[in-house]
Amino acid sequence: MVRSLRIGHRRFVLGPAVSTIGREPGCTVCINDASVSRVHARITVENNRVTLEDQKSKNGTSVMGEVISGPTVLNDGDEVEFGHVKGWFIVEESDDPPTTTHL
Repeated sequence: MVRSLRIGHRRFVLGPAVSTIGREPGCTVCINDASVSRVHARITVENNRVTLEDQKSKNGTSVMGEVISGPTVLNDGDEVEFGHVKGWFIVEESDDPPTTTHL
């Protein structure tokens, strides 16, 4: 099973542990946008459960349009927002061809 974040034209594959999201170059998912904090949020993959947690960011983190205040379970197709940057959490079977977005 492949879990990823889709942000714009970019696809970030999430590993089986903790992934960090932020402006900091050392983050697993680096988003170069002023509305995103240096270390904005983190995603934890444990067994088949994936949670997103805001890291006290200035502009907040949302799932499906709702601001989150604690660990929140992500489901396939959920829209996520870090500051003003939107993306989607996608789960694909490992033998599925990768999804491509054309604009």
